[in-house]
Amino acid sequence: MERRKAIILCAAALVGCSGWAAKVNEEKHITVNDVERKYILYVPDNVGSNPPLVFSLHGAAGHDTDRSPFRTSVADSEGCIVVYPQGIDQFFPVFGGNIPGWNASGVWNEDTDFFKAIIDAVAEEYDIDRERIYCCGFSNGGMMTYANASAAPDIFAAFASISGFQLNEFHNRHTGARPVPFLHIHGKSDDFVKYSCMPIIRDNMVARNGCNPVADQTVVEGKYTKNVYNAGEGGFPYVYYEVDGMWHSDYTDNTEDGNSAETMWKFMSQYTLNDECDPTLKWRLNIDTDDFIPQHHSWKVSDDGRIFRYGMPKKANNADNNVYPSLQFEPGNYKLIFETVGNSDNHIQIKIAALDGQGVLFNKIGNVGKSVVMPFSVDEYGEYRITIVKTDADDKFTSLAIHSTDEPAQSLNSEDSDLDPDDIVTEEKGTLIEIPQDQGKQYDDFSRTKMQQEADYTLYTATGDLQIAMKMMNINVADCDYVVIKFAEPVNGGWHAAFWSGTDTVEVPAGSTEYKFELEPANIQSGILPQICLMTLWGAPNPLEAKVVGVYKHSVLTDGSGSVDLVNLSDSECQRIIRYYTPSGQRMTAPVKGINIVKYSDGRTSKIVF
Repeated sequence: MERRKAIILCAAALVGCSGWAAKVNEEKHITVNDVERKYILYVPDNVGSNPPLVFSLHGAAGHDTDRSPFRTSVADSEGCIVVYPQGIDQFFPVFGGNIPGWNASGVWNEDTDFFKAIIDAVAEEYDIDRERIYCCGFSNGGMMTYANASAAPDIFAAFASISGFQLNEFHNRHTGARPVPFLHIHGKSDDFVKYSCMPIIRDNMVARNGCNPVADQTVVEGKYTKNVYNAGEGGFPYVYYEVDGMWHSDYTDNTEDGNSAETMWKFMSQYTLNDECDPTLKWRLNIDTDDFIPQHHSWKVSDDGRIFRYGMPKKANNADNNVYPSLQFEPGNYKLIFETVGNSDNHIQIKIAALDGQGVLFNKIGNVGKSVVMPFSVDEYGEYRITIVKTDADDKFTSLAIHSTDEPAQSLNSEDSDLDPDDIVTEEKGTLIEIPQDQGKQYDDFSRTKMQQEADYTLYTATGDLQIAMKMMNINVADCDYVVIKFAEPVNGGWHAAFWSGTDTVEVPAGSTEYKFELEPANIQSGILPQICLMTLWGAPNPLEAKVVGVYKHSVLTDGSGSVDLVNLSDSECQRIIRYYTPSGQRMTAPVKGINIVKYSDGRTSKIVF
């Protein structure tokens, strides 16, 4: 109390001056929910009246003394107050125990209570601007930053994360009370909180914020790629830096400011809680936006271009940080609205179903060329998958969004459908490419099954537990969408397939003539499938046979015709090429002399030679 009086007297004596005369740099203690918590309060010399407040959240196993990731030097130059809260022990499965960190669940909890208490405590001493409170974090602190964007968007005006996104036990609740300004910085070499998973996080946030899904991109070779997903109506932007040469770090000088903390500040400080937005906006993504290619953003698209699916029914595993695409809704009333152009005799069908297959929110059709409203309600928080079916691929969305409503909305130009989109069979294009079967023991010490080569299949006979029939490692699946194991005869129960590590197995259903594995988004991004394995576990029938015709990856890159077009660099066809690949499917930034495989802007693929 005496200290507070001294500060007040000092401030009174300096009326007419531009800032405070005192600098505070000390650890504070506060009791929240009967638990003693602590944080470092940093007040620079030049802090003025009504200053902004920045929360800087350390990573797992970190401490407030780390002062991570927001540097005090930025506070000194910008005149903002910073608090460095200390996390308490959390159980992290990846570390096998309890270490200091944050409960980044995306709902209001003991940590958000702590943050609110800090704000109230700081406000007792300083006339902070409650409309300019910002949150940034590193690693698990970045996860908590994402969680605060969901749980506390009415407290924090803007957010920034470095090397942290919601994963594993925290991968949920991409929804919130309003869209939020958000900046993310991630190192291209980060294989801990994996950079390869960031496209899914980015896509979820871009849709959640209602941004333009095609970024304004700036590339500075050897430093960074900056992607600005501009705000749409009623939303805020999402800005994503991909940093060259950066691993799992809380700082980089590879931004245009030469200081990641300064970059965070410049972004966050643009916004206040008074900035207008549409708090009812929950999701917006026009799949027909110019230059947007849904297949590159976790959407499954049928070969005829009529059926679009977003949402991964199978939860992933530690190989990709358990990150997967989904729609997520809290309990309440909603409406999906869209407008389209095309043949007025056609319609658009949309189904939103639970990600675990245990329920359907709605399955409706709406008229092309008219404003359509499809109302629905959610009883409890859940994750969902959206399926869109066009009568004709030439029908195009001009808008597509989901909003919350206080009361159930009225349907407009839509009605329930009896047709389940999951029952629609479309002609499949592309090529099945055989993957050589390999029992090589260089990969592990498990025993091998008996293998006998027949004319049309390979016969594997297992005579015990934990036996491997076949195992392939690090398969190139660039521009593929699934792999499939085909059997000559229905298999008996007891076989398991693994596509990641030996502990991530799935049971091959008894009676199967094939087992199809849809590639996870991380595989599609990296172009590599870590493994394919067929094996027994415990208690399998003895003996157990499998007649394997082959193992194949399905490529959508080429039709398999083998035809080659001769194209000159000056040819007008080159103006329509948007992607270059090697004949094996490896992505290239530019063509090479000889045979290239290309994708055109209209979706065609072709082999060409320069």
